[in-house]
Amino acid sequence: MALSKTVLYYTSNREKPEFEAKVRQTTLENCGGIPIISVSQKPIDFGENICVGDVGCSYVNAFRQILIGAKAAKTDYLYFAESDFLYPPAYFSFNPTGKDLYRYNNICIVFKKIYSRYYRKEFSIGAQVAKREFVVRELEIYLKDQPQWIDGPFRIQHPNGVIIPDWNDAPCEYFSTEVPCVSFKTGDGVAKSARTMPGAENRLWTVPYWGEAQKLGEKYLL
Repeated sequence: MALSKTVLYYTSNREKPEFEAKVRQTTLENCGGIPIISVSQKPIDFGENICVGDVGCSYVNAFRQILIGAKAAKTDYLYFAESDFLYPPAYFSFNPTGKDLYRYNNICIVFKKIYSRYYRKEFSIGAQVAKREFVVRELEIYLKDQPQWIDGPFRIQHPNGVIIPDWNDAPCEYFSTEVPCVSFKTGDGVAKSARTMPGAENRLWTVPYWGEAQKLGEKYLL
């Protein structure tokens, strides 16, 4: 029996409104009708919207918003979606088989200042599928001793003192196709940069489905 899905979209609304609107439209077109819960800091017309108010841009706030969305959802799995990420239809058509966490491991970064190329990245929290109960359980632990909201790129501290910004150490299964998920780095979000994979083979002019980086950047960033 297929496991139920919800797209969990979260945003601090710090990107340019026109840019975020284009990203949301692409997510809506590609998600195949999966129900959407959006947790934002400004009201948006995107699925079932939960607006938390202008609480600031930080990792703590992002995870707090994810937790709020996860508790509001009623499905088995959550498909993470961010305000600066493009997802191909294959991301949403992936069907989990019961594990807690799955990560899409074909990620490309497009930097606003040099958007003529794609830069490959190993994985991102913005492109993962997780069991809803796992998300609630883990984030309640991680956020237990944190302030409700923080304005600034403060990273979550685990109770044992280990920094856990994005579940890097969590057991997971990887999935992907030849079509990458594409993350834009505009400088407006909480993460101003991204660590990409070294080597010329990980710098691409064009990729399947999305086409040339230059044209994609012009479409979304300009």
